[in-house]
Amino acid sequence: MLEKVFNGFKQKFSKLISLIIKEFHSVWRDKKSRSVIFLPPIMQLFIFSYAATLDITNIKLGILDYDNTEITREFSRQIKASRYFDKIYNFKSHKELKNAIDEEKIRVGIFIENNFTKNYKNGSNPSIMLLSDGRRTNSSQIISSYITEIANNFSPLGEVSKSSTEPFFEIRNHYNPNLSYHLFIVASLMGILPMTAVVLLSSLSLAREKEMGTFDELLILPFKTSEIIIGKVLVPLFFGLVNSVIILLLSRIFFKLPFYGSYFLFFISLILFLISVVGIGLFISSMCKTQQQAMLGVFVFMFPAIILSGYTTPIENITPEILQHLTILNPLRFFLVISKGIILKNMNFYYVFLNLLPIAIISITTLFCAGWLFKTKLE
Repeated sequence: MLEKVFNGFKQKFSKLISLIIKEFHSVWRDKKSRSVIFLPPIMQLFIFSYAATLDITNIKLGILDYDNTEITREFSRQIKASRYFDKIYNFKSHKELKNAIDEEKIRVGIFIENNFTKNYKNGSNPSIMLLSDGRRTNSSQIISSYITEIANNFSPLGEVSKSSTEPFFEIRNHYNPNLSYHLFIVASLMGILPMTAVVLLSSLSLAREKEMGTFDELLILPFKTSEIIIGKVLVPLFFGLVNSVIILLLSRIFFKLPFYGSYFLFFISLILFLISVVGIGLFISSMCKTQQQAMLGVFVFMFPAIILSGYTTPIENITPEILQHLTILNPLRFFLVISKGIILKNMNFYYVFLNLLPIAIISITTLFCAGWLFKTKLE
């Protein structure tokens, strides 16, 4: 009896292995599938890490100084000495300053009134007007914060800062002391880039079978629906894990990404997350007849998934509020919490589990729906 059970299990396992090998060959043989496995995620890692940063440098600034004293000129020099500003233009009238902003010659303009020095020496707050380009809301706000910080710490040469004896705030930033956007972005890309490759591979899977005419062969092969789904899941999952390891190694080498948490907990979470993504890809693939349709379906999913994940903006800032509730259907939202939590602050198992639970529910739901759709196609 035991031997019969063992032989049955061995037979099922060998069939599953043959199906997995077939899937590997299909993925590697197909140029569309092979082209999205390794090179694009690696390129995106460096492009996103260097380009998608909230740090703003090489800023061109305009100054209209009606006071034109040694103190105001020192103020201008201290601004120019900052690492954020590349070039400073001096203007003689409001019209010149306004035209420079209109023509995008400068990002922000500073207007210094003619009573600046007088008010500064009297101990009252001298007024400075910042004129920013509202067409670039985020960058204008960040540049304004740079200038505000310089103004608050301003002290002419040979003088003691008037704020030196006043109470001040000591700022400490936990988990990212230098506020490096590379750390935030790369920790987030640990979920986004493998997801991109995995959802593309899985979505092309069944669509490729239909387009190449091999889908009908599945009708006569001695495989159950669950076995076919397992075979379709394991191959994209394998390539997704390989991608993740490569991205993690490159991040540690080139971006000095710290890793304070548990590697075991991270990769367990990553596997469950990628399974949920594979389920979404197979669900898309089950509804498509061609690979082109599948790729369009992927793009329809990818952009909302990234935007509603908390990567570009906090979840609580998303409006209208109904979109905040829709984010619970997005596995990337929960994995980004896990990824940044484990990598940057050694998140413990309890909080990881709280975010893994919705990912597990999404995985079960998407795989069930993909299996059901696939089964209806076989029937």
